[in-house]
Amino acid sequence: MIYCLSAFLVLLLSVQKSYSGNIEYDGSVTIRLQHALVALEDPTFTERGNVTIQSLRLGQATINQKPLSSEEQLQLRDLAAKNNFYQIKSIVTANDGSQKTFLSAVKACMLAESELDDRLSVSIDYMGRVIAVALIVASKSTCEGAVVPLEKLKHFTTSVYVRHTEPGPIPDTASYIQKLEREREAKEKGEVKDNRSFLAKYWMYIVPLVIVMVVSSATNPDAQQGSQ
Repeated sequence: MIYCLSAFLVLLLSVQKSYSGNIEYDGSVTIRLQHALVALEDPTFTERGNVTIQSLRLGQATINQKPLSSEEQLQLRDLAAKNNFYQIKSIVTANDGSQKTFLSAVKACMLAESELDDRLSVSIDYMGRVIAVALIVASKSTCEGAVVPLEKLKHFTTSVYVRHTEPGPIPDTASYIQKLEREREAKEKGEVKDNRSFLAKYWMYIVPLVIVMVVSSATNPDAQQGSQ
């Protein structure tokens, strides 16, 4: 039993080491950005720009975004005035050509009051696959109706952050295996002494014997009277 458990723990430790090592995986992805500037139940997304992450491990990215047209500026300011959401669609293309689409939204008033200063958070798993893309506005805006000049709603200032998923805590399996081995060796040498009391050791034998004696005395009252 101890041998099987030890083998299992060794296997678990090796898997965890392999898992943590895979976090160092590197690669590149491209992200096509589209946004919706009109509040509709089924919004229409238009092109905003592209992001190329050359190194997922280092988080190196190149961002190309087109400025908003005069019509788009008015649409964004209208979204903000009506306290609607600004929606963005991120279409991620990996090295192997596979694609994933992620949707994210922030309050349009927060984006407007930040003067289009936003953050794109890209989360990847231990295999280097993108699992989430979210838009974040680093703004202290309270959306109280501040009027932002249209010229401040033309160029996006976007930063890209690549977030690696963190592995869970790794148990100290090596120490536990050593402890099991020491206990096994001690038992084989007879060095492990049982310091339990007499009752703790043999209660499973004593209890049935007492029960039998009680039952026997209860079923033979004549024998007890004769002895008196």
